[in-house]
Amino acid sequence: MFIQNTWYAAALSGEVKREPFARTILNEKIVMYRTSTNQVVALEDRCAHRQVPLSRGRLIGDELQCWYHGLRYDCSGECVSIPSQSTIPKGARVRSFPAVEKYGFVWLWPGDPEKADEGAIPNHWVCSAPELAGTMSYCTIACNYVFGIDNILDISHAAFVHAKTLGSLDIVETPPEIVINDDEVRVRRYMRREKTPPLYSRILKLDYIDRFQEVLYWPVGNTRVETRAHACDDSSGKVFHVYTTTIFTPATDVTSHVFVGMHRDFDVDNQMFTEFTAKEVFSTVMEDKDVAESLQANWSPTAPMIDIHLDRPAFAARRILERMGANASIRTGV
Repeated sequence: MFIQNTWYAAALSGEVKREPFARTILNEKIVMYRTSTNQVVALEDRCAHRQVPLSRGRLIGDELQCWYHGLRYDCSGECVSIPSQSTIPKGARVRSFPAVEKYGFVWLWPGDPEKADEGAIPNHWVCSAPELAGTMSYCTIACNYVFGIDNILDISHAAFVHAKTLGSLDIVETPPEIVINDDEVRVRRYMRREKTPPLYSRILKLDYIDRFQEVLYWPVGNTRVETRAHACDDSSGKVFHVYTTTIFTPATDVTSHVFVGMHRDFDVDNQMFTEFTAKEVFSTVMEDKDVAESLQANWSPTAPMIDIHLDRPAFAARRILERMGANASIRTGV
């Protein structure tokens, strides 16, 4: 069961153009496009006549024409034209979804449109802050979105899965401070004289650092890793801030959309540096993708399973989702 009355990242803003664009969100087939005034429209991707995908159609002005029999739908999903007849049957419409652009994403509300509050869009200010440099990427992962959240909240896996980029044994050996609230989970570590992980070494040009790291989760699928680092024993000197955003949006019960990117507050005008970090971050996501998809393919809710201390943040996140109405128990077949 998915949470309906909330906002989900449905696409990067740059993905949605004038051409119809298909995406599955919460098992719902959605078609998105931009009007002539650049507004995003989101409709059910299923013609009311014979259920063919409207995303295979074309725009006539701001109306979406079905490619099978030419029925045309306006931005509200109402059928406004049937070429073969002058009358339009009652109920000839498709569902429309509230869609809003913010922070460089298209946000979609799959629940009751009357309850869609733009003020409740998750605050991803990092992704559009003018004082920061960075870019977001997109991929799909063949696993339930909750497994993705688990992965971010257990950042200790970086020492083993991401040995060539983010790997650091200090993360494993440093006990985390875990802060659990009703609507968020935070996992904090402060590592002194850490041997700089490979990616951060290339970014910061330092062999050893003092690093504060906080992993933040808030529903439904929002995460951000905030890092402050400086030369060892030199907190009064230059402090580098790095923010890694990962957003998980359910596509189906066992597939997820993932939006990920790293932003920084230094060397902000260096586009080649931005492209380099984006490539490196995406390579780490591919490593996580391998783990998550292997986990999902191998998953059995009835198999014997142990829990360890590092699972506590993930369990807290799952409890938040369950209170909101999601099926997120680790003991069920997610």
